[in-house]
Amino acid sequence: MEHIQLKDETPDAVEALAGGIAHDFNNLLAAIKGRASLMMNSVKPSDPLYRHIVEIISCIDKGSEIANQLLGFAKVDEYYTSSIDVNRLVRKVVENLDFKGKKIVLDVDLDPKPLIVEADPDKIIQVFMSIVDNALQAMPKGGKLIVVTESAAILNGSADTFGLSNGFFVKITITDTGIGMEKDVLEKIFSPFYSADHKHYPDKKGLGLTFAREIIQNHSGVIDVWSSPDMGSSFSIILPLKETTDNIDIPAADEKLVMGNESVLLIDDEERILTVGREICKALGYSVITASSGKEALRIYKQKKDKINLVILDMIMPEMNGLETFLKLKKLNPDIKALLSTGYSIDEKAQEMLRQGCKGYILKPYSVIDFSHKLREVLEL
Repeated sequence: MEHIQLKDETPDAVEALAGGIAHDFNNLLAAIKGRASLMMNSVKPSDPLYRHIVEIISCIDKGSEIANQLLGFAKVDEYYTSSIDVNRLVRKVVENLDFKGKKIVLDVDLDPKPLIVEADPDKIIQVFMSIVDNALQAMPKGGKLIVVTESAAILNGSADTFGLSNGFFVKITITDTGIGMEKDVLEKIFSPFYSADHKHYPDKKGLGLTFAREIIQNHSGVIDVWSSPDMGSSFSIILPLKETTDNIDIPAADEKLVMGNESVLLIDDEERILTVGREICKALGYSVITASSGKEALRIYKQKKDKINLVILDMIMPEMNGLETFLKLKKLNPDIKALLSTGYSIDEKAQEMLRQGCKGYILKPYSVIDFSHKLREVLEL
């Protein structure tokens, strides 16, 4: 990992001040929140003071968001870069998106080959999440969020338009089917402190996309935006593709397999998936029981539910789909821990499954390392 300070000089006085204030402010808020939390634990919900304490904690959290924005301003030119696979990074972020209370269908289409860029992963995640947050705000009544990764050659006229050199690039495109933007709004979205919908989102300070554009520019890339009223918007993060071989080792150097020893029930109607899943689970230290249908899974779970710690199931299965299977399993054990293993669509059935208590999902295909971490994440909830 390489540390980069983009400016040759030390950070200017404004950035240094912003960083110092953010640090001290967050420490102060941490102390206040700690005291408020202790008060909350000492007061019954029926006490008139309880709602005031809840509001205090809510205000502290909002203050912390502002402090973190200040910190982002102070560190916008500071990077810790390494070779990262964009597919893997996007997959991790997408699997942890929270759509509770939102009627959002998620479609993800990741390039089958590793897409390697030299970048600061935390900064790229910051950019990705800023765009996703805006997309979700643009769909208050629900809609579709589409995430696509691909490699692209940008040459000649197209390169000149973007202000890029000819070459190969990685594109992360985030598209929503929301309210879209008029041309005058589109021209202002990267301006500091500009918010297109301040009335409905007064807490938003209009800095997310400002930082996003600067971060991507500092990675020698661009953000391309398309939008149309009542149709939606599309943001493409374009970064230089690092020259590499196709079989580059995808996992980060500091990531390791996380082992376990629990019992797993693996449900899928495809024998190939069951075979591979069984071998992976065994390699990670788990004991594995497999079922090729929802009905078979129910029969096994009735007999062995006290010995099964985790259920991993597919959504699309004949006779009884993943949601139906999960709901029947939950009747047998309301505290069941289940992980949805799915393709690249988190549709209404998957959303309902998560609302009903499924502990999470993992997108196929996944690496053994990602799978090992996800299993521990769910088991330790």
